Amino acid sequence: MSISSSEFYNIVLDRLLGLLWRQWSAIGVSGYSDAAETTVVDPEALLLLTLTVARHDPRLYDEVLGWLGGNGDILNVQRLQNIAKRSDPRAQAALGAVAEMLSGRSSSALKWKTLSATCVPAEATPLFYMADGRSMPTPDECDEIFHRHGFLRPRILKRRHTPAFPKEGAATLLLRLRALLGVSVRCEVLCLLGAHDEIHPALAAQLLGLAPRSVQNLLAEMARSGVVQVRTSARKKSYALVSGSLDDLLRPDGRTPWVNSVPLFQALERLWSGLSDPRRPDLEPLLLASQWRRLAAEIRPLLGDAGLGQPLRDGAGYPGAEYYEVFIEDTIRILDGIPQQ
Repeated sequence: MSISSSEFYNIVLDRLLGLLWRQWSAIGVSGYSDAAETTVVDPEALLLLTLTVARHDPRLYDEVLGWLGGNGDILNVQRLQNIAKRSDPRAQAALGAVAEMLSGRSSSALKWKTLSATCVPAEATPLFYMADGRSMPTPDECDEIFHRHGFLRPRILKRRHTPAFPKEGAATLLLRLRALLGVSVRCEVLCLLGAHDEIHPALAAQLLGLAPRSVQNLLAEMARSGVVQVRTSARKKSYALVSGSLDDLLRPDGRTPWVNSVPLFQALERLWSGLSDPRRPDLEPLLLASQWRRLAAEIRPLLGDAGLGQPLRDGAGYPGAEYYEVFIEDTIRILDGIPQQ
């Protein structure tokens, strides 16, 4: 076998942390990245994946908390809560700690406080992991907020200055729209319209994770502005941006580089949760292949919803331990392809 399960674990972690650093750096987090982010960053989906994966990178975790301290009011708290319902329970618990922290700092304090109250605390365990996968030792003085939500970590140092997100570039488009128009689902709809020649309300609702009737009503309202036009064909209505209306803002390069990050990042979260199970590295390839078949079946539909097609091959065509290599090859190809989406 070319790659051991422990080597595969490290490869996936490295790719995921690289993705997180790239996206957070693009919207103002102080750090480093090997490549520039060319797609619109979805801050809610990004935060939830970060709360799971960045436990292996305390620096990234705390840089994100610092960014949230100055920009938490630009996040859509209701949307974040809806997406979190499909996240790992420990990510939900960590979100509760973040929400309580922001309830005393953000202009949308009440929304964050409400979110914190809905997140069920986890059983107390160390928040961060060391490079070898073991939990970091419990600090002498733990942060009180995170402790209340089930995580043992050093106290968070308050910062005098928090980074602002850049006022140009594709990565911050959604954040800039919210700053201009307010924190509303209309901003996501505009990004979606910018990414398609035209779109049906049902498909828009599916991509955004919203009720079809709500999206249909919203698009009908937006069409009254003269910026969005409607086309009726066979009793079906499709909506599109009027050519030239918002092109400078939404389509500076011809099309909004919008990726459906919610199902993509949910797939990555489930992938990481499945691979980081402490019991799995000790299993034989035959047993790992069996478990990875089930994991692939779970995340394959999410990758399809994200627009990636079917990048994970069906394990039925690869008997026994043969699927071990297939799953590793497909997973690495998916992770390496994300920047080009």
